[in-house]
Amino acid sequence: MAKINPHCSVSGCRTDKPHSDDPIVAGLIEQFADPVNMTFWVLAGMAELRDSIVRDMKDGQVFAWFTRLRQPEELYVRTLYSLFVADEKELHHILSGDMPNGLSGMYGKVNDVVFERRGRLQAEQPGLELGPFTAMDTLNDGAHVSFAAFTTCISIAQHPEHVPPDFIDQYHKHLTKYCEYLRYMHGMFQAKKLKEHVLEGMRSLHKPASYWREQQEKAREQAKKGQGCS
Repeated sequence: MAKINPHCSVSGCRTDKPHSDDPIVAGLIEQFADPVNMTFWVLAGMAELRDSIVRDMKDGQVFAWFTRLRQPEELYVRTLYSLFVADEKELHHILSGDMPNGLSGMYGKVNDVVFERRGRLQAEQPGLELGPFTAMDTLNDGAHVSFAAFTTCISIAQHPEHVPPDFIDQYHKHLTKYCEYLRYMHGMFQAKKLKEHVLEGMRSLHKPASYWREQQEKAREQAKKGQGCS
């Protein structure tokens, strides 16, 4: 059986003292443990990432934007995990930056708790030439500047016709939506709303349009039944 670390609840962490005993981590806790502060700074960072990556896209800097695609996803997922999944000690571990602290592990739990299993980053998709893949694999290849990422960037540069014409606009909208969600959370926490109430709001925001259409259709059917009984 794996030995339990008495200083940290995160399996695999090798810290030899509570994370909060480190003065640097203590400073990070003071800055980011408050949800109001966390959402404020993450919103500012997300907006800068959006504008910077989209600018690289428009300038044709393929390698520059492709290798950074994981950054906004990781920032967003880590924030949701910190706010709605992690307990106090696990939050200290996340803020410390000690391993393990990766996107994949956090994403699975955020997908359960916030996205209600609708997230697609870890869903297997059929590849055009090289077999099935996941969006998470692509993000990781880019973040690690692998040679597979080089190959993808070369292909994009040599065959821009394979990129959807509205790709840049759609990506801008994607990150703008993250900014809107972060602004929503910041406002809710600033108004002293409980985490469980903010979480319910986030679950609603992440539901697809098809869900709300289905709910409207159910409401109409119920209304018709009610009229028939009157």
